[in-house]
Parts: sequence; structure tokens; C-alpha cells
Amino acid sequence: MFPKENIQENVKKSLEMGKQEETRKHIIETAFLLIYEKGFQGVGVREIAEKANLTIGAFFYHFPTKTLVGYAIIDEFLGHRIMERWILPLERYENPIEGMIQTFKNTFDTWPEEFVSRGCPLNNLGQEMSAIDSEFQKRAKELLSTWIQNTKKYLDLAKKKKILKTNTNTQELAEFIVTFQEATFAMGKVMNDRKVYDSLFTSFRDHLNLHCN
Repeated sequence: MFPKENIQENVKKSLEMGKQEETRKHIIETAFLLIYEKGFQGVGVREIAEKANLTIGAFFYHFPTKTLVGYAIIDEFLGHRIMERWILPLERYENPIEGMIQTFKNTFDTWPEEFVSRGCPLNNLGQEMSAIDSEFQKRAKELLSTWIQNTKKYLDLAKKKKILKTNTNTQELAEFIVTFQEATFAMGKVMNDRKVYDSLFTSFRDHLNLHCN
């Protein structure tokens, strides 16, 4: 039905596209780790390429500028990680509030020791670059808004199940939750001590329980 040569060519193109996508993903992940350690302005294209075991040419093939890597870190890498860490686990819980409390505890109980002093990656990147490039601020804001709205979705579910009190403003509570999650990373960074996670967890749990029936 189809010429053998066409099939082979299509398979070859698919493999090449897959390899290119893997390389692009590898650049983003490598850049993220370096930037998380040193800051966006503390890392150069050459360092990212060398760490990723790529030539400068290969880097620029996928990202004409370092700034575009920064955008991809927010849109793709951090966007995916936030959903994976904070939102998707809630699907496993009949009680979304219990899920949020347990997810908070699991996150900070398992946060790598070497990352405690680095804080929240999204907050770091947004604070460093917003005054320099408004696009960073715009993209960070969009990601935060998505994070808040996905949190609100589960709060609305908890309210529908009569877990939350009827007078609970789920938008305001969602904003508090995301702010508190970010602030916990920030406190760990400033204090450079993961013990603050425990006291902040208690405050987080108690505040959410105040809204429950």
C-alpha cells in the first residue's frame, strides 16, 4: 500500500524528531539545575552546553538565546513539576484538604538537603529577572495563576462535599495555600534550616483545619 522507502523515511524522521526533543529537554533540565544553583545571570550558554555535553551550535539550534531557555524552564519544566508535586497527588484523596496537608508534609519531608538553602525555583527566577525582562514576570504570574486555580478546583470539590465550611472563600484560600507553599521554601532558604518546615507544616495544617466542618 505504501512504498517501503516512504515508510523508512517516515520512521527515520520520527526518530530524529524524538532525538531532537530529548536533546531540547536535556538542555532545559541542565539549565534549570545550574540556574537553581547560581541564578540566571550567573550561568552562561557555554556552561550550560558543556554541562549538557553539547556543542554551542547544538545549544543554539534549539535555543537561539539563553533567555528562551529561561522561558522554557518556567513554561515547561516548572509548570510540569508544580502540577506533578502539588496538584496531581490530590486525585488520590477522597478528602482534598487531607490531600493538601499530606502533600505539603511529603514535599518538605523529602526535599533534598542541598536544596534547602536555594528556596523556590519559580520565586527565585521571577524575583531575579522580572525587573530585567517583563516576560519573565508575565510567565511566572501565569504559572502562579494556574497553580492557584488548580488548587481552587480541589477546594471547590471539598466545599461541595461539605468538608469545607459553607462561608469559605475558595479563591482566597487557594491564594493563601500557594503563597504559604512558596513562603515555606523561602523561609528554608533564609534560615538554611529544614527545621522550619516542621513548624510551618503545623501552621499550614491548623489553618486549613479551621476552614473545615
